Amino acid sequence: MNADLAATFRAGLVALAREQVDEAEPLLRIVVAGAPDDADALAYLATAWVVQGRVEAAREAMGQALGLGPDRFAPNLKGGELDLRLGDLDAAEVHFKRAMQVAVHGSREAAAARTLLGETRRRASRSIVRKASFPRWRRPAALHGRSTAD
Repeated sequence: MNADLAATFRAGLVALAREQVDEAEPLLRIVVAGAPDDADALAYLATAWVVQGRVEAAREAMGQALGLGPDRFAPNLKGGELDLRLGDLDAAEVHFKRAMQVAVHGSREAAAARTLLGETRRRASRSIVRKASFPRWRRPAALHGRSTAD
C-alpha cells in the first residue's frame, strides 16, 4: 500500500472509530479499490457496511478478508464482531479465539479480543436457543431435560 492509500486508510479508520460511517465507507472503498488484496481494509469496509445495513455485502467482504488473511488480527476480530452482531455466537467465539492467538501477548489487541470473547461467552450462557450445542456439564440443571427434584 502506498503512502496516499495508507493516509486514506487511516482517515477511514478514524471516521469509523468516531462512528461517522457515511464518511468512512467511501474512504475504505477507495483503499480496497487501490489494494484489493488488503485483508484489513476489506474487514473494516465490511464493518462499515454492516453498520449501514448492507449485511449481505458485509458478509461477502468479510469472507474475502478472512480468505486473504486467515492469520491476521483485524479480519478475525471484525469477523467475530460481525458474527456477534448477527447472532452467530459459535462462529464469533472461533474468530475471537483466533484473533487472540495471532495478537501479541499482553497487547491492546489481545485485550480487545479477550473482552469480546468474554462477552460472547456471557451471551452464550444466557441463550436457551443454543442449549443443544453446549456440553451437558456447561448447561444449568434445569436445561438437562430431567427433573432435579428426584
